[in-house]
Amino acid sequence: MSGKKIIVLSGGTSAEREVSLKSGSQIHSALIELGHQVELEDLLVINQINHLKKNVEVFIALHGFEGESGILQDKLTNLGIDYFGSNAQGCINTWNKANCKKILIENGINTPKFLTTKNIKAMEFPSDIFLKNGFYIKPSEEGSSIDTFAVKSNEEFKSLKQNLVNPEREFLIEETINGREFTVSVLKGRCLAPLEIIPASGMYDYHAKYIAEDTIIQKAQLEPDQIKLLCDIALKACTVCECKDWARVDVMQNEDGEFYVLEINTVPGMTDHSLFPAAAKISGLSFNELIHEIISDA
Repeated sequence: MSGKKIIVLSGGTSAEREVSLKSGSQIHSALIELGHQVELEDLLVINQINHLKKNVEVFIALHGFEGESGILQDKLTNLGIDYFGSNAQGCINTWNKANCKKILIENGINTPKFLTTKNIKAMEFPSDIFLKNGFYIKPSEEGSSIDTFAVKSNEEFKSLKQNLVNPEREFLIEETINGREFTVSVLKGRCLAPLEIIPASGMYDYHAKYIAEDTIIQKAQLEPDQIKLLCDIALKACTVCECKDWARVDVMQNEDGEFYVLEINTVPGMTDHSLFPAAAKISGLSFNELIHEIISDA
């Protein structure tokens, strides 16, 4: 049989396990249809990869800490096993949202103002002037908008703190940018069609991403110069954060037309509800063609 020998790693133990399993399954099916020799593996502990041979390549479909923090990439590198996507440093630069935002700021890229706390339950309602119009609380290290909430009042803040899935970690307190939400999928150094996200609830949370059927995902309706600017910002963000092969950049545009990078995802979701495949489709790429480009050597 011709084609590459590829191991798809998915699943894991993070809160994003179910999303990861769905991503891995779809990637696995596409790779088989493309003629490759493929195995799908549910990675429950990092040392599972010790058995891998150097003649295989790894497609990482693990969301959350296990696939996006850089630990897995570092381990694969030390084992001499090739993989697709960002290397350990690119993941380290983007997995922690606060660290990522610091890199963006150092390189002149707009990002919402923020502060962090390692004790969210004991934190009083913040009085910082840049949070006066409301703010988001979100884990510094998590994806799929788990434990992410919009806050406008002290009463909301007190209530939401009691309903966090995992309050025992660092949280980001980020200013609200009122305006439009976009996402830019970056593939091999170019931007796919930017998408605008319009959730019916007003917030693109876990429910809007993976459950709701009324979230509007459409090609960004912007003037050509604005599309170019948005793509240039996304490409620069990926460059300064050392992302490779594929990544997704989430962006807000305020009411004055200025763009603000929210975060960068180095292992984007690949489910039926996911944004990267949607951007590929609008750009004229089938799912199989998208996977082919990700694993191509060019």
